Amino acid sequence: MKKILLVLQIFIKCSLIFLVFFVWLNFVFDSLWLSAVISFVITFVIEVVSIFIKRKKGDIDSLKIKEKENAEKMFYSLSKDNSNIEFFYNLARSRHQNVKKNKKFILICHQDNTKVALFPFLKFQTMTIDDLLSISHLIKVFINKLVIVCNLYDKTLSKNLSDFPYEIVLLDKYETYQKLYKEYDFYPTITVKESQSKFTFKDFINNAFRREKAKAYLISSLALFIGGIFIQFNIYYNIVASILILLAIISLSNKSNKKLPDEVL
Repeated sequence: MKKILLVLQIFIKCSLIFLVFFVWLNFVFDSLWLSAVISFVITFVIEVVSIFIKRKKGDIDSLKIKEKENAEKMFYSLSKDNSNIEFFYNLARSRHQNVKKNKKFILICHQDNTKVALFPFLKFQTMTIDDLLSISHLIKVFINKLVIVCNLYDKTLSKNLSDFPYEIVLLDKYETYQKLYKEYDFYPTITVKESQSKFTFKDFINNAFRREKAKAYLISSLALFIGGIFIQFNIYYNIVASILILLAIISLSNKSNKKLPDEVL
């Protein structure tokens, strides 16, 4: 059933994109077939690009508002806990047998002789390439993968990860919640009593483009398109209707159902 709904959602979204370009290309070309072909090609390109962009987005979009708040509280709590390395040691031991605790990091040794180091970088600053280099110098043992838990990290770091002799996985506080705490069903104790989150402009945008509002945008745009048929200066109707259809497309795309990758550790 979910696959059918997903296919239906993609079909509706592509149909809306096609409709917008087809209506406007009719003002440029006299041939309906030419307008239809060009609109189809543009729609196909936009859909392929949108799929690629969605795959690059972080798992934060799949977190619920309450989970985002918990992720922030848990990071804050761990950063204030002097024994936070003990928490990650117990987290790793909940699933893996051969786990060693270092002063700065956790080492997981798998049966196939691969070794994974888990390093908690629990500072509020955004992690940079200098921080990454400092962390790598602290790892004095041979490893195959380095997993770093942090508050936030500079997105440009992805360009430098291939320069290291081992695989590096960076997890911000939201990705840590999703890929470690939820995956292992092992959560740190929250010591923060009240939420520190505020209503931001991003929250306003997310509320404006909720999927439930796509239907209203679509009905309004179709009403304007139909009304434009009987009005002499219908270009203004087409402009507003096109904007409403774009809002409907954005609303339909405002939910991510990404599948989590393989186990981090």
